[in-house]
Amino acid sequence: MPNRRTSPPRQTPAKGARLVSAYLENADVFRTAKGGGKPTGPAVLVLRNRPDFVKKDFDRKAADLVRLGQEGKLVKTKPKRKQVEHKDPKKPGTRKLTTVYRDRVIRRLNKGQNYVSNKELVKALYRGKNPKKHPVTSPGVTLDPDHVHELQLGGKDSYDNLRLMDAWTNREIGREIGQALKDVPEGTPVIVKVIP
Repeated sequence: MPNRRTSPPRQTPAKGARLVSAYLENADVFRTAKGGGKPTGPAVLVLRNRPDFVKKDFDRKAADLVRLGQEGKLVKTKPKRKQVEHKDPKKPGTRKLTTVYRDRVIRRLNKGQNYVSNKELVKALYRGKNPKKHPVTSPGVTLDPDHVHELQLGGKDSYDNLRLMDAWTNREIGREIGQALKDVPEGTPVIVKVIP
């Protein structure tokens, strides 16, 4: 006879335990399918705000993913990033679209009186240009261009799919979504739920 838990479930994480912001509600279906079976139905991704996230950014990201899931637009895919050629012929190579987007926002904010009213925003964007000098190890260090419709969920790498978001919150959510979906085959539809 299996041991039954007599005490209520733990409400706070155990000391040293790591809170996870994204997990797959039906992960057992996809682990079983990895052995040869075929999963049926969509993957159900559950998002939860962590205390170290910027709540406003998490809530906005989660709401967008829930909406896109309800519209049937979320599908597990391999991310495809665009590389953009430099306009200046003296600079060889390419840059990521998100880098170009960050530079455009900085330029726009530095015009005229915009800089005075957006000084902290411009500083945060500049910090993001130099990760060696300003590593992202906690929230509030810098801002990142965030893909509203995640690339790993079928989103396009385009300017109209980007907006600014706290770098720590953005990178952690993206990393944990990728980790949660690692056993899900490409092409599987995804639905998102949010736990308050």
